[in-house]
Amino acid sequence: MHAGPIDVYVAALRRTLRGPRAAKADLVTEARDSLVDAAEHYEEGGLDRLAAERRAVDEFGAVHELAPDYQRELALAQARRTALIVAGAVAAQSVISEMAWRSASTGWSWEPDRFYAVLANTVDYASYVVFAVALVTALVCGIGTRFVTVGRRFARATGVATLAAVAFFAIGGMLLSALSPTWDTAVVMPGSPLQLVSNALALALPAGMIFSGLRSIRAATTARA
Repeated sequence: MHAGPIDVYVAALRRTLRGPRAAKADLVTEARDSLVDAAEHYEEGGLDRLAAERRAVDEFGAVHELAPDYQRELALAQARRTALIVAGAVAAQSVISEMAWRSASTGWSWEPDRFYAVLANTVDYASYVVFAVALVTALVCGIGTRFVTVGRRFARATGVATLAAVAFFAIGGMLLSALSPTWDTAVVMPGSPLQLVSNALALALPAGMIFSGLRSIRAATTARA
């Protein structure tokens, strides 16, 4: 059985769009329902099914003409998801790092030098800024679209900023660990369960941010139909 014009059109639209699966499925289903309703209307007007589907597809518009608007919506949905992941990851990492630091520093007489103190404060304040910006970004990509015009460039910028944040915190974290007085013992001994959890999250959270950031960049472009 050959696919009808509507099936061919919907398949092309599905191949062209990129973004979160659920949001993409909703958009494609919405487009399909609109085409089916239009075809049924033309059938009631006297056209056969094939001609009705062709007319519905022709009047709906070419995939390459409609895809940018659909893709904008998907890109913002992915950017919002990325922003929420970044906010959650940064908050979780900050809490775990603080707990691990306090646990490891019990009984220390070590006083950090000026460079270490400045670096630690920079990383801390940067985490506050990234957390706040991520929440604002999530709002802008959600209900904020009613008041602010943003599109695929904003989604791409969100992805790029996410990758930059991961790089910054990775470098800052490695420097702080390397300059810590427990660096040598941490390399030899795994440490407490809290340290193990902290180490696991130090790998998992940035990986999730990178993955979602790349998806935001990818969602900012449409594939060829």
